[in-house]
Amino acid sequence: MNNDIRDTVLGIYDTVADPSLWTGVLDRFAAQLNAKGCIVFEWQGFGNQRKLVAPHFSSYFNRAGLEKYIEKCFEYEARDQDIFEAHSRKSDRIDLIDDSVLADTREDLLLRPNVAVLQKFDILHRAAGLLNKDNTSQSRFSVQLGAGRGRLTPAEHRHLGAILPHIAKALDLGRPARQLAAQHQSILAAMDRLTIGVCVLDPRGLVVVRNQEFQRQSEAYRVFHTAPTGVLQLARADDQKRFEALKSDALNHGKYGARPRKEAISTDADTYLCIEVTPLTKAEEIGSDAFGGFILYSHDTSLPVTCNTRPIQHAFGLTDAETSLVDAISEGLTNAQIAQRRDRAVATINAQVKSILSKTNCATRTQFVRLMMSFGAVYLSDTDTA
Repeated sequence: MNNDIRDTVLGIYDTVADPSLWTGVLDRFAAQLNAKGCIVFEWQGFGNQRKLVAPHFSSYFNRAGLEKYIEKCFEYEARDQDIFEAHSRKSDRIDLIDDSVLADTREDLLLRPNVAVLQKFDILHRAAGLLNKDNTSQSRFSVQLGAGRGRLTPAEHRHLGAILPHIAKALDLGRPARQLAAQHQSILAAMDRLTIGVCVLDPRGLVVVRNQEFQRQSEAYRVFHTAPTGVLQLARADDQKRFEALKSDALNHGKYGARPRKEAISTDADTYLCIEVTPLTKAEEIGSDAFGGFILYSHDTSLPVTCNTRPIQHAFGLTDAETSLVDAISEGLTNAQIAQRRDRAVATINAQVKSILSKTNCATRTQFVRLMMSFGAVYLSDTDTA
C-alpha cells in the first residue's frame, strides 16, 4: 500500500514544475476514491468582489461547464464553500468535510438548487475542505461522488489523510510554475525570470541546472554550497539532515501541508533564506525517462515580497499598526531598518514584530515571510502575471 501511495505522491510533486499534469493526477486520485472527479477551487478578490475559480480539475469536467455552473449557482455554491470552510478550520489536520454539514437529511440535500444541477451530471454527494489554512482563499479541494454511491467511507478518509498533505504542498510550491504557464512558459525554460532561486538536482544531489538568482545567493551567502563532487549541500548540520530526509523518501514531504510556511528547511538567522525542496520524477524538458531528482527553491527574504496585506490582516486579526509593519517586512527591511525609518526604538519594533509572529503562529520572521508568499506573491520579475 505504501508503494502505491508513494507512486501517487511522486506524480503529485511533478506538477510543481508542470501544472498541466494536474488533470492526470486528479483523475488518478478520483479513481482511487471511486469518485466522479476532483476540483481545486480558490477565491479571487475580497469581500463582495470575490470570485470563485477552478484552476485545476479532473477530466470528468470541462472549463466551460464549470464556469457555467459557478455562474448559475454562485449564491448556493458560495454558501456551501463557506460552510465547508467553517468546519475545515476547526482542525489543522487535512481532511475533507462530508456534505452532511450542508443538510440534515438526503431530502433536504436534494432540495438545494445547486445539488439539483449537479445531479444532471450524475453527482450527488460532495466532500470539501481547505488545504491551506493560513490563506483560506487558496487551495480548496473538493471531491464529487456519483449518485449511485454514498459518502466517503472511513477507509477513503484515511487515504485522503495520506495524500492530501502532498497535494497541499505541491499546490503551494507550484505557484511560480503556474505564473509562468499563464504566459506559456515552463519553469525550466524560463527559470531566470523568477525572483526566487531554483536549482534542479539529479538523484545523487548533483546540480543539473540553476537559475541566476540561485547563483547569486550561492555567491552572496554561505547557507548552501556545491561540494567538489558537484553535490549541493547545506551549511548547517540540522538543515542538511532534514534535506537528506526529504531527498530519501517522498513520504517525508507534506508534513505541514495545511501550514505551508513550516515547510522551509533553512531559516538562517543572518541571511533569512527560506529553502524548500520537492521531488521531480520526470519533466518533459529533461526527457521521457524517469529522472528521480529534485527541485530546490530558495527565497532571499531580504528582498521585497509582493503580497496583499489586507487579507493577512483579516485572517490573523492584526492591528492597523501591525499591518503597517507587514508592509515594511514585505519590503525586505530588517527590524533595525524599520525602526530607523519610523524613528522608533528597535525594542519597540521588536515587540511589535513579536506580536505579529505570535498572532500568525510563526516561530521565526522567515516563517512569516514564507506565510506572506501565500497571499498573492508575484514570482516573476518585471512582468505582470495572470
